[in-house]
Amino acid sequence: MSPRMLATSFWDNANLDAWEIPFGLWIEEIVFWLTTHIKGLLDAVKWPVDQLLELIIDKLLQAWLPWPIVLLLFFLLGLSTRNFLVGLGSAGGLLICGLLGNEYWDLTMETLGMIIVAVLICTVIGIPLGILAARIDAFWSRLRPVLDGMQVIHPFVYLLPIIFLFGVRRTPGVLATLVFALPPIVRLTNLGIRQVPADVVEAARAFGATETRILREVQMPLARPAIMAGLNQTLLLSLSMVGIVAIIAGGGLGKPILTALNTADIPIGASAGAGLYFVGVLLDRISQPEETDDRRGLLARIRSAWSTRADPVVPAVPGMQVETETETVVATEAPAAPALTTSHRVGAAAALVGGLLAAFSVLLTWGNGAGLLSAWARFDDSDLPGAHSGLDATGGSWFGIVFGLVALAVAFGGASALWRPRTRGKFYAGGGAFLAAGLVLVSLAMAYLTVSPRGENYSHGSGVWLGLLGALVVLGGGVGAALRMRSGDEPSRAGPRELAGMVVLALFVGLAGASGSWILDQRSDAAQIAAELAAQAEGADQGGLAAEVLAEALAETRRVVVRGLDSEGPRIGYAVLVLTVASMAATLGRLARNHAVRRYLGLVMFGLGCAIAAVGMAWIASFVRLATPALSPGASAFLVVVGGLIVAARGWRASSPA
Repeated sequence: MSPRMLATSFWDNANLDAWEIPFGLWIEEIVFWLTTHIKGLLDAVKWPVDQLLELIIDKLLQAWLPWPIVLLLFFLLGLSTRNFLVGLGSAGGLLICGLLGNEYWDLTMETLGMIIVAVLICTVIGIPLGILAARIDAFWSRLRPVLDGMQVIHPFVYLLPIIFLFGVRRTPGVLATLVFALPPIVRLTNLGIRQVPADVVEAARAFGATETRILREVQMPLARPAIMAGLNQTLLLSLSMVGIVAIIAGGGLGKPILTALNTADIPIGASAGAGLYFVGVLLDRISQPEETDDRRGLLARIRSAWSTRADPVVPAVPGMQVETETETVVATEAPAAPALTTSHRVGAAAALVGGLLAAFSVLLTWGNGAGLLSAWARFDDSDLPGAHSGLDATGGSWFGIVFGLVALAVAFGGASALWRPRTRGKFYAGGGAFLAAGLVLVSLAMAYLTVSPRGENYSHGSGVWLGLLGALVVLGGGVGAALRMRSGDEPSRAGPRELAGMVVLALFVGLAGASGSWILDQRSDAAQIAAELAAQAEGADQGGLAAEVLAEALAETRRVVVRGLDSEGPRIGYAVLVLTVASMAATLGRLARNHAVRRYLGLVMFGLGCAIAAVGMAWIASFVRLATPALSPGASAFLVVVGGLIVAARGWRASSPA
C-alpha cells in the first residue's frame, strides 16, 4: 500500500493522489513520438493549407484586389446566392470594416481568408464523409463518437497538441478551426440524405437509375437545405475560432481583440469587435439556405421530413394480431430454450471447477524472494525476501486481482448453467463466455510468467502455476462447449474492408506493445548518486559539495524509456505480440464458409481482445498502485488497452448474426 494512503484516512480526498493515472504523460509521449517520426507527413498536411492561405490572403485579398473590387465581388456573391438586399448588405458591411482604418481592412481580409480556407477544406472533407455516413450505417456508427468528441472538447484542449505538431501562426490556427467546425456539415449532410423520402428513392430505382445517379439527381438536391444549414453552421463556428486562433499568433481580427484584453484598450476592442460583427453577419446571410415557399423553420422541416419516412414495423406482442399485406399472423411467445447438452454440461462443470481453482490460486504464493512487478515500479523490491501472494502489491498485484475476479465470474457462470439447465440460449451456457474468459485467464497468467524479474533471487510461486492450470481447465471446457454451438443465424463473414482494418489494427497494437514504451523513468542515475552522497556527507565538511552535486544532478534529470521488447526491460511486449498475432490469425480464419467456424473464431477474437486490454490495464493499475511520482507506466500500455477493446468489439460483432 502506498505510504501516502497509510498516512491519511481512507475517506480523505488526498488518497486520490496515490492512484493518479499519468494520462498527461502518455499524451505528451505520443506527441513527441509523432513530431519525431512522422515529420514528413505533418509537412504534407501543412503544405496545402499554407499554399491556400498564401494564395487567398497574401496574393488575392491583400495584394492583387483593391478594396472596390472586393466590395463588388461580395455584392455579386450575395446577389447570386440570396438576393439584392443581401448582396448590398454584404458590401456595406465590408465597407464599414474598411472605414475603421486601413489596418482593420487588412485584418478583415486576413480573417475572411482564413475562414474561406477553413470552410473550403471542411466542405471538401465533410460532404463526402456525410454521404458515406448516410449510405453506410457501420461507418456512421464509428464516425459519430469522433464527431461528438470534436464538438464537446474545448478548442484549448487540442490547441496545445496542434502547436507541438505544426507550430504557431495561421496554418495551425486553420487546422484547429477544422477540428471545431467540421462536425456540423458532416452531421447535417448525413441527416439530409437520410431524410429523403424512401418512396422517392424506390421510385428512382424502379426506373432503372443507378445508385450514383440517385445520389446525384435525387438525394443531394432534396438534401440541399440541410447541407446549406450545415455549411452555415460551419462558417459561424469558423468565425468563432478567430479569437482563440489569435492566442497562437494566428492574426486576423482576433489579434487586436487579444491586445485590447491584455491592455484594457476599449477603442481597439470596440473597433475589432465591430469588424467581427459585420463579417459574421454577412457570412451568415450569404450562407443561409435559400428561401422557398415553405416558411417553416429548420426544425419544423426536419420533423416533417422525418414523418414522411416509411412506417416503422410494430414489434409483435404475444397474443396480438399482426396484419400484413397477405395474411394475418397471431404472434406467439418464443419457445422455451432447450436443456443443456452433455458437452455444455461438461463445459459448465469445467468452468466451475477451473474458476474456483483459479480464484483460490490468488491466495497462494505468486512470487518468492522479490517483487516481480513491484521491482519495476520500486527498485527496492528487487530484493524482497519472503512469499508474496497474488493479491499483494509485491506479488501478483492487479494481474492477480483481475485474474481472481474473472475466475469468480466464470465459476458463478458455470454454477448457474448447471443449476438452471434450461438456459442454452444464454451466452454463458453456449460456451462463448467460458471460451472468452478462459483466454483472458490464460493470457493474464502467461503475461505474468513472461515478465522478466529484476531480482536474482526471484522465483515463481506455486499459486501462479495452479492458477494457470485452472485457466487451462476453463479454456478447455469453453473450447469444447463453443465448438458444439448451433444457431440458425448466420454470422457475418470477413470482408476486404474488415481484413484491411484488422491488419492496420494488429500493426498498431503489435507496434505499441513491442516497440513502444511501457515504463517512463524520469529519474537519473546521477541524481540518485548525488542524493546518496549528500546523505552520507550530512554534517561533514563535504555536505556543501554534496548539495551542489545533487542540485546539478537534479537539473540534468532525464527521461529513460523502457520498451516492451528491451532485453533489460520487463519484456511484457512479447505477450502482447503473441496475442495480437493470434487475433490476426482468427480474423483471417473467418474467411471460411462454415457458419460455425466463423462464429467460433469471432468468439476467439472477442476473448483475445479482452485479454490484450486486460494485460494493459493490469500493468497500468499495478504501476499506479506502486510507482513513485518519477516512475510511471508508458503510453504503450494505454494504447494496448484501446487497441484490445477495439479487437474485442470487432470479435463480438463478428460472432453475432449478420
